[in-house]
Amino acid sequence: MTQTISKERLASLIANMKQKGLIQSEASRPASGGSTPPSNQLDSNEQNNVEIIEINPIDQWKYSIDKYGNRIELNDEQIQAVRLAESGESLVLIGAAGSGKTTTTRQIISALIHSGRAGVMRDTKHKYLADETPGIVSVAYTRRAVANMQRSQSEDMKANVVTIHKFLQYEPVYETVIDPETGSERSIMRFQATRNAFNPIPPCVKTIIIEEASMVSVELYQEILNACPHNPQFIFLGDIQQLPPVFGSAILGFKMLELPTIELVQIYRQALESPIIRLAHRILSGNPLPSSEFGDWKTPEQLTLHPWKKKLDADLGCLTAAKFFTMAIDAGKYDPENDMILCPFNKSFGTDELNKHIAQHLAHKRGAVVWEVIAGFNKYYYSVGDKVLVEKEDATIIDIFPNPEYTGARAMAPSKTLDYWGAEQGTAHHIEEMSDDEIDAFLESMSTDEERVKQCSHTIKVQMADTGKVLDVKTASDVNAMLLGYCLTVHKSQGSEWRKVFLVLHQSHATMIQRELLYTAVTRAREELYVICEPNTFEKGITSQRIKGNALKEKAEFFKGKVDAGYLEERK
Repeated sequence: MTQTISKERLASLIANMKQKGLIQSEASRPASGGSTPPSNQLDSNEQNNVEIIEINPIDQWKYSIDKYGNRIELNDEQIQAVRLAESGESLVLIGAAGSGKTTTTRQIISALIHSGRAGVMRDTKHKYLADETPGIVSVAYTRRAVANMQRSQSEDMKANVVTIHKFLQYEPVYETVIDPETGSERSIMRFQATRNAFNPIPPCVKTIIIEEASMVSVELYQEILNACPHNPQFIFLGDIQQLPPVFGSAILGFKMLELPTIELVQIYRQALESPIIRLAHRILSGNPLPSSEFGDWKTPEQLTLHPWKKKLDADLGCLTAAKFFTMAIDAGKYDPENDMILCPFNKSFGTDELNKHIAQHLAHKRGAVVWEVIAGFNKYYYSVGDKVLVEKEDATIIDIFPNPEYTGARAMAPSKTLDYWGAEQGTAHHIEEMSDDEIDAFLESMSTDEERVKQCSHTIKVQMADTGKVLDVKTASDVNAMLLGYCLTVHKSQGSEWRKVFLVLHQSHATMIQRELLYTAVTRAREELYVICEPNTFEKGITSQRIKGNALKEKAEFFKGKVDAGYLEERK
């Protein structure tokens, strides 16, 4: 089936495509890299003689330009995805790293714009979306996934690439509630979508592209639906080679079983020029990677596989890794603000200890005062300037001060010599014990005023990296949920990407090291990956597969997670 288009419309289309880098003039086209596409240009005689020109939609979107300026010819699956999207259908597009999801998505956006289906956003009255831009919004769960998406978009689309929470305009809402037992009033804060059925997203948003859909819960997707009663087109993007979600029901698995699903399986030569992508596909192949090959994989400033020099127990291994990272900070090889350390575990040799070592080193370098913060029966140590995760989003601590509503055990005085384990530097790490009087006061407060026990000893003021909002974290539950943000588990890293990633693996992590975890961790690195592991880590991990089966239907079941009854109410 062909699309009929006037010569004026064709000229405008070509001009726009050239401006966005989707096609090139003959003079600027690369000399190699595939067959020459059909010329879409008209000389002066043709323009005078031809009134109507017919273009095959397949040819119209068959070619793209990658970030290096090379012309890419879309394969059959990519063209099918573009044609489905251009027809207005919702769909699922999945593929491993290097399979061309970004290129395909860019072509889908171009097709929607130039077919007129996207329309133009006007009078949105939305805090984060821009008027006079195409009616297409790309969303993701994490800020870093959004940053990655923005890099591949044209200037007129970058404003419409936002986190889901920005799209729904989540805001902190403060409510006064009455305690049913005491009758007293208390204030609580929670984040809530201000875009909903009563304040919907304007209908000029025609298409919503959800990146990393395996990270989006059914409940969060339902909130998007509630805010979009005009029933826009949805395009779900994902990679089913990664770890399945751990939080419950993910929308990707459901949609893979409901909507047309296109899997991209061809890996582009240009992508395989990256040693990180090559390593990712070596992992997916199931072909073990022995340590004797580690040296062959080394690529300066791109990929390093660094085996442990000797076998260490978990405690000594953790201290050794911590020393490596603190030295890397001082040598300028590791930037804690922009790079990320990944590890399979939280406890023992895990993210908790590595985070403390790094935060301690950085606090000492900047001469920061360290505060002991008591939240329930837990004690934490923070200083102004610490990088933290709040509500799973990046934030920075900008102030810490005593919470007057707290009446529990007394915290240690803040000090520049206090470390992140609660000991004065130069003394052994220890657990601070409460005096008998403090225990009595704490227990009394528990029995007489539950709300005060819910308070934290200090208010921690944080600034969110995504929105710039400043929030007060002061309840015990909120502080217990807050984490230092220098080292993450591989599970928590899903949906994010960093310029440089350090992956730390140890024999004590053996039960967690499987093909999907290795692949997920490796593909979090955009430009450089540095792996520290035992010699046999990759051999065992690559041969151990968590997600069984090869058919899409089988894999989709893993990405559904728990079945959610509320999902049955979702409108298609």
